[in-house]
Amino acid sequence: MKNLRFFIIMLLGIVLFTGCDDDSIFYPKVKTASGITTVSGIRTGHLDKALLLQLGFISHLVINDTIDSRDFQTMRDKMPNLTDIDLSNATIAAYNGYEGTAGTRVYRYPANAIPEFAFYDPAKSKAKKSLTSITFPKSITSIRDYAFNRCSGLKGTLEIPVSVKDTIGKSAFSFCENLTGVSLSAVNFIGESAFQDCTGLAGSLVIPDSVFTIRPWAFADCNSISSISISSTVSEISASAFYNCAALFLVEASNAIYSSSEGVLFDFDKFTLIQFPKSKAGNYIIPSTVATIGRHSFANCKALTTITIPSSVSTIEDYAFLGCSGLTGTFTISSGISYIGQYVFDDCPNITGFQIAPENTTFAFADGVLVDLGQLMIKRCVTSKTGAYVISPDISTIDNAAFSNCTMLTSVTLPEAISYIGQRAFLNCTGLTSIYSKAATPIDLSHSATAFEGVKMGQCTLFVPVGAEGDYRAAGIWKDFVDIQEN
Repeated sequence: MKNLRFFIIMLLGIVLFTGCDDDSIFYPKVKTASGITTVSGIRTGHLDKALLLQLGFISHLVINDTIDSRDFQTMRDKMPNLTDIDLSNATIAAYNGYEGTAGTRVYRYPANAIPEFAFYDPAKSKAKKSLTSITFPKSITSIRDYAFNRCSGLKGTLEIPVSVKDTIGKSAFSFCENLTGVSLSAVNFIGESAFQDCTGLAGSLVIPDSVFTIRPWAFADCNSISSISISSTVSEISASAFYNCAALFLVEASNAIYSSSEGVLFDFDKFTLIQFPKSKAGNYIIPSTVATIGRHSFANCKALTTITIPSSVSTIEDYAFLGCSGLTGTFTISSGISYIGQYVFDDCPNITGFQIAPENTTFAFADGVLVDLGQLMIKRCVTSKTGAYVISPDISTIDNAAFSNCTMLTSVTLPEAISYIGQRAFLNCTGLTSIYSKAATPIDLSHSATAFEGVKMGQCTLFVPVGAEGDYRAAGIWKDFVDIQEN
């Protein structure tokens, strides 16, 4: 009798449990056939309960119901063998809480959006690399930040539905190197680093009529794309959006903001050179309309051997020729140039000198060093410079990376007027055996911790003014020189 009562109570418990939670393992709304598991009729946020013991075994998942960020967290963290996801008949609901993909803080996840960090765990910096394909819901309007960041297993052509008329977020698909194509459909906004380092993207990339904004680094390092077509609607292309790309640019003639010529991207009036394809080789003559050579515009264009800069150019922005190792011999600074940014000639080992146009009174080059006379700043020392260098007494600033990789420089004298030494200023100056600092008070290097990175501080003697040794031995970075002597 007792056993019968116990059985009846257990049976009632099972019925009640099943009735209260239709996502339990007893509810027949999970079906598996031919290796494909289909889920329907679940409560939003309860995918883990619907699948329960099957979570660790499912590879191909189809969801025909409404889900939210909690269910994406389940797919990301609790389904280790998941490779293919079909959400074509799914709907994404809003969710406000702490159990979603962004971590344990309370977060607002909007409806009709692939949520932030959908398949990238920010707490562990871990992507779901097992994922090889995803079919998006037909109703989504955006793909949020970091949704598929570093999901390197994704492959083939990424089909973004036409419903996505809002945003592809920051780093949404960055480092998905096995994607070979992408259809951008009707999206308006492509976020920062959205497709950065998608090195497998190949062929032609078409930026459709819907796109208005392309943020920095959006397609940086996508160097397998052969051509990029930019539609008439694009009104904002941020600096470095196509950094390190080999693709030739073709801008629709009706675009009122941008233009292209010989595969090079410019603003409409060709006042600013925005991006030079790194696939172009040999000599390039910059058009005489150009006033600004943009940030990163020629960076890593290793096949570029010579460049002609017209007198119309007044500004060369940061990193413009970074890594242009093919540039050889003397680099000409034309008459109109009045500003050269930071790291412009960093990692350009084959530039052996700078020729300054006679009319240019802003810059000077002597003894292997380019100087900005207007700012009293050391801009760049050629890496072939040998022996000692005495900085002029009126110089107050050493620019970032000014002497970087000058491995044959053996001695440098810093005048009393120096008030700032930039980051990486003497990076890898391995040949330095002596530094003479004329300043009685050590220069503050709290914002330039890498100023002497790579210098052999145990083999380089630091000479300081009489009475200043104690201050230098107590000062940040300076104290790392083993041998400090008063001179």
